[in-house]
Amino acid sequence: MPLFTFYPCRRDGSSTAFETFEQPGDAAALRRAEQVLREHPSAVEVVVWQEERRVGAVCRVSDHA
Repeated sequence: MPLFTFYPCRRDGSSTAFETFEQPGDAAALRRAEQVLREHPSAVEVVVWQEERRVGAVCRVSDHA
C-alpha cells in the first residue's frame, strides 16, 4: 500500500508534527486526514502528501461565519 504523510497545520500555516500511514488510495488517505485533524485540536487543517505529490487537505469547519 502507498505511504501518505499527514501534516496538521496551525492557523499560521506552520506544522510542528507529521504522521505517516499506509492507505489504499487518495480517498482513504483523506478520510484518515479527518481523523488526524480530530486528534490535533490546535490544527485548522491537515495537508496530505504522497511523496512529492500533494493529495489534498481537510479543513476544520469554523464556527465563525
